[in-house]
Amino acid sequence: MKLYHRKEILSFSFLAVTSISLIVLLASSVLTLAAPPGGVRPHDRTRLAKGQAALPIKKSQTLHQPINAPKLVTFAPAFQQKNPITSTWTARKTGARAGAVPNAAGDCLSPTIDLRVLVIASDGNEADLPAIKQALDYLGTPYTVYVASQTPGGLTPDKLSNGCHGYYQGIILTNGSLAYYNGTDWASALSQQEWTDLWNYEATMGVRELSWYTYPTPDFGYQWPTAAVDTSVTPIPLNVTAQAQAAFPYLNAGTTIPIQNAYTYLAQPLTDGATTVVLSDANSNALAAVRTYSDGRQALSLTFDSNPNLIHNIVLSYGLVNWLTQGLLLGSRHVYMSAQVDDLFIDDSEWLPNTDCSTPVDNTGATYRITGSDLKAVVAWQKSKRAASVSANTTLSLAFNGSGTVAGAYTPDTLTPAATGNQAQFNWISHTYDHTNLDTVDYATANSEITLNNKAAKKLGLSHYSTLNMVTPDVSGLTNAAFLQAAYNNGIRYLVTDTSVAGYNNPSPNAGIYNTYQPAILMIPRHPNNLFYNVTTPAEWVAEYNCIYASFWGRNLSYQEILDKESQVLVTYLLKSELDPWMFHQSNLRAYDGTHTLLGDLLDLTLQKYAQYYNLPILNQTMNALGQTVANWMQYTGAGVTASIVPGVSITITAQKAARVPVTGLNMTGSEVYGGQHISYVNLTAGQSVTLPLT
Repeated sequence: MKLYHRKEILSFSFLAVTSISLIVLLASSVLTLAAPPGGVRPHDRTRLAKGQAALPIKKSQTLHQPINAPKLVTFAPAFQQKNPITSTWTARKTGARAGAVPNAAGDCLSPTIDLRVLVIASDGNEADLPAIKQALDYLGTPYTVYVASQTPGGLTPDKLSNGCHGYYQGIILTNGSLAYYNGTDWASALSQQEWTDLWNYEATMGVRELSWYTYPTPDFGYQWPTAAVDTSVTPIPLNVTAQAQAAFPYLNAGTTIPIQNAYTYLAQPLTDGATTVVLSDANSNALAAVRTYSDGRQALSLTFDSNPNLIHNIVLSYGLVNWLTQGLLLGSRHVYMSAQVDDLFIDDSEWLPNTDCSTPVDNTGATYRITGSDLKAVVAWQKSKRAASVSANTTLSLAFNGSGTVAGAYTPDTLTPAATGNQAQFNWISHTYDHTNLDTVDYATANSEITLNNKAAKKLGLSHYSTLNMVTPDVSGLTNAAFLQAAYNNGIRYLVTDTSVAGYNNPSPNAGIYNTYQPAILMIPRHPNNLFYNVTTPAEWVAEYNCIYASFWGRNLSYQEILDKESQVLVTYLLKSELDPWMFHQSNLRAYDGTHTLLGDLLDLTLQKYAQYYNLPILNQTMNALGQTVANWMQYTGAGVTASIVPGVSITITAQKAARVPVTGLNMTGSEVYGGQHISYVNLTAGQSVTLPLT
């Protein structure tokens, strides 16, 4: 017996580089769906919706020395110089300030500093500005963007502090001299007085500076550059130096990070003892360095450009922000992977290797439902992943349709007994009872689909199953009030969306969407991908993939090339610390050679690429735990949380709305330790303020 149901080939992103721009292209199938023999399926669609055509990303640009380049100013020492890599906020006592430029605030024996970052852009068009914002947004670290050219002379001392109250714990520059083209010349967006005031603030408060893209000069601790390299053709491998490893504890020691698609300046470091090289290439060029000035100020600069989708930027960004904030910041960072596999227990269409490209994707004349042997191979694969520290938590989430377990539905049925015998190895999610599309069903039908599958879960003895969750067939029903009422009444609080559909992507990093019709239901954005629902072997995947994308790439791709491209997108999600789950299907779990599966091959390469860089354990949550994580995150980022510290003494946190506030670097009783850092969670009611010790 075959259960008919409808699927879509969903769009996903590809990174493509041209000589003009770097573009993320979202391509999708335009193949049509046909009815099965015997008539139109009641829940079929007649075509597949196209995804977004293109998402432009700014091309990396060379830097220019401004005609009004700032002249470096230093001040009399205010406090003992800190370690350029490992220092943290500590209590300090300042001495007399008799510097060449006096401190307008006087001597600050015990300053108060807000936990907020100031991002200074030249004109707001820099390619790395979105990358900087992305890094802070994923962390949940408050920041202010100040576009200097829009308010000439506006960065006055009162914008930075009020007496001994500093408004920012760190300063990020989009480029070292804030150079921009003003229509006539390349100029610095800050005047000399503004630079002096900024440096005075940093020296007074012990605040660090980070230049995300820098033309290397002696002021930043470099010799003059010897070359400017366009790395779109030839990547430059960089390494974290031994003395800087402590700033990037989440990176594997000795790992090589490729700089690609970003202009890079090559320069040797100064050897005067005040420059600490952080990143270097094989020729000992300093690609990032910390300069410690005589007044105690410290500035970290990078000699290469960035944008949000470049691996080197994503991999380094947490370490850069952690250095800037001296290991204490509002927000947190974790790495998550949630692979959701739809349609367990029912069959999917199968795209055989000789299928004509014009064939409707859901009427190929062949279907496949995995067997007990297939599932046992998946169990063995999961066990192998759990043997590695970074992937020890690997657990697939199986979205199942209980109708496929009814006696006689499939004969022979080796899958159901294999699933019940290994049920504890997986997380389980309801996918409705028989895969009915929920866009137009009435309340009674929706209620039946929910309750029957809950009964099936109980009968199967699924221990890692919660009635709080559902993955709807075809990601349907999200605007059907009847279904949503039935979902709410049956206790469902978490659904998923399709991020390729307009209006259903994350409204902000890692945020979900509360359903308009049922605001108590949180919709978790879920990524589709190009491991199609109807492929079970490498030959099938290659055949269908090339039907759709050969014209895009200009040729047919091999299986390994497809794996490489798809895993590159998935590993980007991991490295960015995205919460969104990923969509797959039961057909992708076929053990095509008795051992390997398409999904296993794809995740193997994804995890291999991840482990190339990170040593952080990947967290794998059940869908209801993931939903609570998303809800907590949204509550925190929307609560108007502010904080300030008296360095080395105390931290005061205030929330306008109730929130569970994550604070990285705060060691409270019961704090979490992740990546070698303490993360404390402070629960605040609306309007509450709490002061906690830092020692």
